Amino acid sequence: MSVITNIISQLAHMVWDIYWGLALGFILSSLIRAFVSTESISARLGKDSITAIGLSTLFGAISSSCSYAAASMARTLMIKGSTWSNAVAFMVASTNLVFEIFIVIVSLLGWVFFGGEVIGGLVFIIISAILISWIFPSKVKEEAKEYIATSEGKKSDDAHHQTEKSCCHHDMKMDTKDEHADKPSLLIKLKEASGHYYMDVTMVGTDILIGLAVSAILMVVVPDGFWKGLFLSGNSSLPHFLILSWNAIIGIFIAIIAFVCSVGNIVMAVVLWQGGISFGGVIAFILSDLVTIPMLMVFRKYYGNRTMWYLLSILIVSIFFTSLFLDYSFAALHWIPKAHIGGMQMANKHFSWNYQTWLNLFFVPVSLVYFYWGRKSMK
Repeated sequence: MSVITNIISQLAHMVWDIYWGLALGFILSSLIRAFVSTESISARLGKDSITAIGLSTLFGAISSSCSYAAASMARTLMIKGSTWSNAVAFMVASTNLVFEIFIVIVSLLGWVFFGGEVIGGLVFIIISAILISWIFPSKVKEEAKEYIATSEGKKSDDAHHQTEKSCCHHDMKMDTKDEHADKPSLLIKLKEASGHYYMDVTMVGTDILIGLAVSAILMVVVPDGFWKGLFLSGNSSLPHFLILSWNAIIGIFIAIIAFVCSVGNIVMAVVLWQGGISFGGVIAFILSDLVTIPMLMVFRKYYGNRTMWYLLSILIVSIFFTSLFLDYSFAALHWIPKAHIGGMQMANKHFSWNYQTWLNLFFVPVSLVYFYWGRKSMK
């Protein structure tokens, strides 16, 4: 019974720790998407260039969303003429270079991991762009385009279009209410933003709760010895390069067999870090939300079987080398924390009146009102 009590206590503390950050992140994201125009962006992504990659990254960060919504929008960009490098850059930025993830990372892991996520996300995009240009066969790219054209022609991807309408909000019902106005009013834009917020929360809310619950269970049930053995912590008989490589591979593997996305992964990342995984292994785990088994099924549905395998290979290799780059570069700068301690040490933690309490007291009611306003605007 004490185990169940501890799990519930851990879960409650985790929810309290991250609530205000999640609410703030999702609210900021919704406001940016409503007030920053993304029209004609896709028309600029038809060539592989530094400018196009940068624009894809910016567009993805602005279009903050869960992995599945990011994949849907990336497919839309492909239909409109985007290159593969730009589409992948969009997906990586949309799921890893966004407000809500940054805030939760800082809250639970600290500023060093925030830096690792930002730099790692950018390095991931650069490496994947290079690999796509080097090893992604033109024949497979053409097969994917034909697959997309066939599915579009047969109208067999209605689910994708529905996700696109709900996630990316290009054809949101609330937008049409003021379609004859030259410039939507501030109230209409705020209403549109609340709709974005509602859709984001409903899409990833379950994943976040599952991630929190699984993490709470692992923190209580799994002994430290298991994690240390898995991550080879304290092993001095093996070359350091092999240990770092193993940690990166394990981080990617754990992410693949999991099915939480984006923010939900951050809480689990804390468990892995406290268990002894390397710094780069943590970032590898977080970046791997695009190669989970459900995501691979989405890629296969969108582009075909061969394209899915090539994407999987390119993404995994990119994440692996990004992990090693972060381990060695941050170690050279003496930035990696010496102790494997995150911001979520729940043992003997009690409620206290601090800045976090006041922020939650403000954001809990605000986020609930904003959520129900968004739900109403979607009807």
